[in-house]
This record gives sequence, C-alpha cells and structure tokens, in this order.
Amino acid sequence: MKDMAMNRYIHFLLVIMMMALPSVSKAFYVDGIMYYDYDDLTAAVIHCQNVDTVRIPSHVTYDGKTYTVTSIRDIYNPYWNAYESCGIIHVSLPNTVKIIEDEAFKDALRLRSIELGDSIVTIGASAFEKCWVMDSIKIPDTVTSLGKRAFATCWHLTHLDLSGTSINDIGEETFEACLNLETVDLPGTVSSIGRNAFASSALRHITLPNGLKSLEWGAFVDCDSLESVTLPESLTTINDLAFGECGRLKELFIPRRVNYIASGFISGCDSLMSLAVDPENPTYDSRSDCNAIILTSEDKLITGCPATVIPEGVSAIGDYAFMGINLPATFTLPQTIQSIGDNAFRGNVNLVDIVIPNATQWIGEKAFLSCRSLTSLTLPYALSHIGYKAFSECQNLRTVFAYPTEPIAIDDSMFETISSIGVYDNAVLHVPVGCAEKYRVANGWKRFMHIIDDIILPDPADVNGDGEVTIADANKVTEVIINGGGGGHSRIPDGNGGFIEVDDTYLADVNGDGEVSIADLNLIIDRILRGY
Repeated sequence: MKDMAMNRYIHFLLVIMMMALPSVSKAFYVDGIMYYDYDDLTAAVIHCQNVDTVRIPSHVTYDGKTYTVTSIRDIYNPYWNAYESCGIIHVSLPNTVKIIEDEAFKDALRLRSIELGDSIVTIGASAFEKCWVMDSIKIPDTVTSLGKRAFATCWHLTHLDLSGTSINDIGEETFEACLNLETVDLPGTVSSIGRNAFASSALRHITLPNGLKSLEWGAFVDCDSLESVTLPESLTTINDLAFGECGRLKELFIPRRVNYIASGFISGCDSLMSLAVDPENPTYDSRSDCNAIILTSEDKLITGCPATVIPEGVSAIGDYAFMGINLPATFTLPQTIQSIGDNAFRGNVNLVDIVIPNATQWIGEKAFLSCRSLTSLTLPYALSHIGYKAFSECQNLRTVFAYPTEPIAIDDSMFETISSIGVYDNAVLHVPVGCAEKYRVANGWKRFMHIIDDIILPDPADVNGDGEVTIADANKVTEVIINGGGGGHSRIPDGNGGFIEVDDTYLADVNGDGEVSIADLNLIIDRILRGY
C-alpha cells in the first residue's frame, strides 16, 4: 500500500513537472549537453559535468536535423536547482542565443565568468542570482530587458557597463546585495529604477541618465559607500527610502521637474549637509538656504538633513521628515509650525530638548519615538492631539511642561520605555496652576509620579505679553487683522522663570474661536473700559 501511494505521488509530481515545461517536441543530448526543441526554438540546458569550462555551440545536429541554439534554460529540475554543487567555472555562449531564461544560472556558485555572445536580447528574472564568485560579465548592446533579481547577490561583481544597451527599466532588486559593485554605467533609455534595485551595493558615485523619470522605493537604500549622486533633469518621482541609510552621501540637488518626493527618502543620511531644490521647480523649494525640501503650496517641510534650519512660514513637518537623521542637541522649530507628522523625528539620538511651538495643534504617531537623549519637552497651549507612542522610548526625559488647561487625550503607552529608567517615575510634569488634579486623574498623565501645577498662564487679553491689558494689545490685534493673519512674535512666561516666543496670530485669538476678528478686538476694549 505504501509503495502504491508513493508511485501515485511520483506520478503526480511528474505530471506537474511536465506541465511546467514549454511545449517540447524532442529532448536530446549532444556532447553531454541537453537540448530542447520547442516551438521552433532550441534551448540548451547545461548539466553539471566533470569539467570547469563549457562552450555551447551555435548549432547542433541530431538524428539528421540541424538545430539553432537560441536560448539557455535551467529546466533540468524545476523543484531544485541544478547548479548548487556544480563545478563549472566558465561558460561561453554562441551569438545565436537571444534569451537567457529565468533562473538559468541561479546558484551557479562556482561560475566565475561567462561570455554572452552578441545577440542576447533578454536576461530573465534571477538569471545570475547567487553567482557569488562571478567577477566578470560583458553585457552586449543588444540587451533590451533585465528581469527581477537578474544579478542579485553577485558578491564579486565590481563593474557593469550597460551604457550601450536599450534597457528601459532596472527592475526590482536587480543588483541587490552586489556587495562589491562599485560602478554601473546606465543607458539613456532607462526611465525607471525599481524597488531595491541597487540596495546594499558598493556604489560610490553615480550619475543617473537623462531620461530617467522615477526612483522607486529603496532604489539605492543601504548603499553605505555612496558619496555623490547626480540626478537628471528628466526625473519626476522620488519614492520612499530611495537613498535611505546612505550614510556617506554629502549633498543632493533636486532638479526642476521633480513633482513627487516621498518623506524619508534620505532617512539615515547623517553626512548630508547640502540639500537643495532647483529654484525653477514649481512644486518644491529650499527657501532661505534651509537645506531642506519644502512643499511650496502647503508650506510643508517634506524632508530635512542634519544641517537643516527650518525657516519661518513653514506650517507643517511631514511624516518621516527627520527620521533617523541625527540633528543637533538643540533644534529650533519656528513659531509657524502647526503640525508635526508621524515618525517626524523618530530615532534622533542627539536631540536633547525641544519646545513645540505655541501654534502647534497636532503631533503625529511615534513623532519622537526613541529620541533617547531628550531630557526636556514643552507642549503648547494650542496642542489638541498627540499620536500613539509619540514620546515612547525617550528614557532620559526628565522635565515636561504641559500648557493645555485640559489634559490632551493619550493612552498609558505615551511615555513608556522598556528600560529600567522610567519616565513616569523620574520625570516632573509641570502643568498650569490649578490643573494638577485634572492631570492626576487623566488617562496616561496620571502615571506621572511627580505633577506640579506651577505654570502661570498669561492673560488671554494680554496679547503683547507685557503683563497688562492696554490699548497696545488692541493695536496688536488690529495689526494682525489688517495683515490678514500675519504678525510678529511676543515673549511670554514659560512658567519656569524664563520666556518663550509665541506667534502673535495665536495670541490675538483672544476668545479662542480659531480666528482673529473684530470679536477679539471688542473683548480687549471691553476689558480696558471695565478697568480689569
């Protein structure tokens, strides 16, 4: 019974294997090499032999008929690879071969070099994947396509010249983990570089061809030897982590046609000190030499670098904008910032203290996650939302100033750490006078062991922050109304013996309805007339 079951299983496998093969009219051996005649094409399959060099002929004669060899396939066994224990070191292909099929030489672990011939059009997916010791390959100009992972993990490949080919796309993971690949010459026909195409390669300098339009997710991620990149005028799209973790990249210039940049495309580029956008770019800018990329229409900072100085007028910091980028210990946010995106400052290990501007209303999820050096934090009056784990794993946080009179809704994980040094046990939470009890019973906040209500809030009618309500405050509101919401800044007490600068537009909203209008002016005048 067991033998019958095994025979049925083997028969089933053979049927599946035959279904996976092309339409084959004849299979035959000539000089130790198997050939398949299918659909008027002839494919050669190189079996491992006791030789180190194999030369495939352009024509073979069998049973009185001459066949032209047009492709190379690895269909010796579709369920495990034929080359894993192969001793072949060198292969020579004839000029008649046009196609190297998917996985043709995959796992040829001892293959050092190959001559492709002058007629190759297609190199299939994983065709040379894991050819670990292959250090030489000349790609003929006839090639028009490279499949996914065609040369992935070719560890000893150091240079590749594709400049004479007509390849349109460098596909997904094509050269991933080519650990010694230092130079690649790309043709002008390339319009897209795919996901992880050159991830973890050893590229040092690269000039991308004019004609390239898009860099996909992680195109050059983890290229930690990459020092310079020249982006072409044709480029329009830069996706997430396109140059992520390129720790030696020093400068980057964004051309004028780029109209989409994903936040975090340079995450982890700690050596990047010059980041600029072409002044003629209508979508993005780097105003005031800020070394950052700003979405012009929204005044939103998309991404920055260690040398970034955020200019006044920027209203939002995008998702992942500074994730993994080590900023200085003290980093200043302009008073115009209204929102901070998800993961915006995640993993900034050098950041020691930060004052969230008074106009800021929104802090996204994990915005400051794992800012391990952060010791002091100021949360402003206007803040209404703090995202999940925004300040988690900030184990050195010791002082938190929370200005809102009503505790913002958070959960118990907001300031959690996995270390033995707990923020809730060691940090002091400062809140407005008379608000301590509210914080002691509020979810998330009540976990703080030390809550002190010593923040003295300014009189909302004291717009200019001089400690009294006078006609000067009315004038300040009038100025903001006339300027259409624009105004200067005032210094108000921070509750700790010092002062912080606050945007006058926020202060001029005396009645707290979200806009500056004649109603705010009337409140101040009423206060002056009543004498209190």
